[in-house]
Amino acid sequence: MSRAPKEHPWSESGSVSRIRSLWIAAFIAGLVGAFVPKPEFRYGFFMLDTLMHLMIFAILAFMPMILFRNRRTTFLLAISMAPVGYLLENFHMMMTGESFNAINALANNAGVLAGIAAGFFVRLKLHYEREPLTTEADSTPGNTHDNPCRQLKS
Repeated sequence: MSRAPKEHPWSESGSVSRIRSLWIAAFIAGLVGAFVPKPEFRYGFFMLDTLMHLMIFAILAFMPMILFRNRRTTFLLAISMAPVGYLLENFHMMMTGESFNAINALANNAGVLAGIAAGFFVRLKLHYEREPLTTEADSTPGNTHDNPCRQLKS
């Protein structure tokens, strides 16, 4: 009794390559932000720098959650963005001579948690949208007592 291999939800239309390119762009934005000195007006407008840290690391944690099927791989890749953020903050401190900014490090970690939470909800949504597997007994007309999913659809 063999099953057909499961298709990735975005396998058609090349969406996986677009998602990967978005992840790479967010990672490059994080690298550029770590190595380029920032101007002094960065905290003038609603702490825009901190919001950017939050958004970039949310994207970096969210993308592995929706790209990979294996749960262990997705959570390891997503949670690994937290130490990457800490390392980038340290590299920024070493390269630019600025002091360590704990608010940005916390924003990195909050972004990772937000990305994991959003990815978890997308994975749940995709899980429950899939059609249940049916057997020959389920395909007979009027047979709704064996499969509770069919009772809900009726």
